[in-house]
Amino acid sequence: MMSRAKVFLAYDKRMELHEDPDEETREYQFERPERLVFIYRKLMELQERLIQYHQMRTRRIGSESDRDGDDEKEKNKSASRYENHYYEYVPFIQLQCKAATRDMIELVHTPEFYKKLEATSTMTKEQLIDLPTIDCTLRDGNNDDDNAEAEIDNDMYFSKDTFVAALLAAGGVVECVNRVTDPDPDPISDGAPSNCSNSTSNRALAIVRPPGHHACQESVMGFCFFNSVVVAAKHAIHTQRASKVVILDWDIHHGNGTSDLTREDSNILYISLHRFGMSHGEKFFPGTGNYDDIGGGINPSAKGANLNIAWRSGDMGNAEYAAAMSELVLPLISAFGADLIIVSCGLDAANGDLIGDCSVYPSMYYMMTKALLETIGKQVPLVVALEGGYNLNVNAMCMEAVALALLDEEWDEDGTGGIDRGEAAVPQDRSNGLERGRALLQPFWDSSLEKNKRENVKRSAVEDINRSIRVMRNTSLWKDVDLKEIPLHVTNVARMTRSRSKKMNDTTNGKAIEASNEIVDIDLNFALQSLSI
Repeated sequence: MMSRAKVFLAYDKRMELHEDPDEETREYQFERPERLVFIYRKLMELQERLIQYHQMRTRRIGSESDRDGDDEKEKNKSASRYENHYYEYVPFIQLQCKAATRDMIELVHTPEFYKKLEATSTMTKEQLIDLPTIDCTLRDGNNDDDNAEAEIDNDMYFSKDTFVAALLAAGGVVECVNRVTDPDPDPISDGAPSNCSNSTSNRALAIVRPPGHHACQESVMGFCFFNSVVVAAKHAIHTQRASKVVILDWDIHHGNGTSDLTREDSNILYISLHRFGMSHGEKFFPGTGNYDDIGGGINPSAKGANLNIAWRSGDMGNAEYAAAMSELVLPLISAFGADLIIVSCGLDAANGDLIGDCSVYPSMYYMMTKALLETIGKQVPLVVALEGGYNLNVNAMCMEAVALALLDEEWDEDGTGGIDRGEAAVPQDRSNGLERGRALLQPFWDSSLEKNKRENVKRSAVEDINRSIRVMRNTSLWKDVDLKEIPLHVTNVARMTRSRSKKMNDTTNGKAIEASNEIVDIDLNFALQSLSI
């Protein structure tokens, strides 16, 4: 039976005003306003399909309920009752983003950094184009520092609307946290239809940009300005909405900013699954987050509160992510006992992304979200916030899959792109959330099965997961958690990495972005699959 779960949806068109002020380079940018447009449009299409589905289903139930009745008046009353009940259901409870306050931002970033970013809103176009220094300092040739080599991030751009957009992004995630943790919510939420009763939920989806997980205390980088998820996590703890928070980051890039800002806080568990290595020994951006970076350098109680599953190569797919989630991520989340979960939902590990060079399908984003929900239980609030992801159509399909999981809707088997998911095993102990979460992932990965009955898993991925298991197992924080290494014999050593990594210049970058407006990797038959409810 389909559930009628609801999900808060934070979105604000003002965040689309943040764009490259230089017309010559604008078309080549990966991080662009259309990222929000495509995702939001897809979610609104999903909402319409769900409304239509539930309308038909409710009418069918009403018809079947009254099939044996003799009184025509009673039949009409019953049909009307079912139809009115249907019209109360709207899957997404719309939230308009509120700009984060300065006090919220300064829970994470310094006052000086806030002022520097605020100053960009009054700069000229020429100043903004020349600005992309890590510390947001405008170098005008009138001070001694101008002779020093500026630390440049060529991925960054500023506009007069960047500051406000970054405040709205952080504020959108904070508003989601406020709503899902509100013990006495308003009966009607902002933006909800006037006929939408009981508009409450402990799940939320923040479609926000610019992203934030690379933003450090006093620096911008990697498309990021304010670290929205850490602002929201610190706000939740500061306002006593939560005492312990998990930040799960499945963006293909390590959230170096999130790691730096939480590594000494034993009340925040940061987990990142990301690429660390490339071919020929090079490091994948930003080059941080190796398996032995576990936090707690100053605060011993925080040692082990940063978990990095650092892939040494590309082409990690469903089986590798299912193995990491099942064997390490979900057990630690279950043991940590957080009262708030925030997902840094980067979608650039998806097959077809322009940067990530991996092959995670929409079905796996759905299953990771469902497995997380099963593990934490229905009472723990969950906020999913957009981070990276640079193929516009693929982004939209993957976020749609995440939304379906949050709404407790079933996954359409026709949308799995040819992957035979099989039947999920039923755990022996249905009261155990971790068992239920792992069971959902078993069709992709089950270490108890013989090799020929399991999805092919890269040997290097198992080695990467085992490195993280060993280092976590040796910390006092996780000494009571039964973490077992994965036997290497379960891997398929014949599987080779299919690398698409390139150092793109502006020309190839532009061509790739133009292609992302259509569909890429159609040879793998997943991007054309749409979810039909």
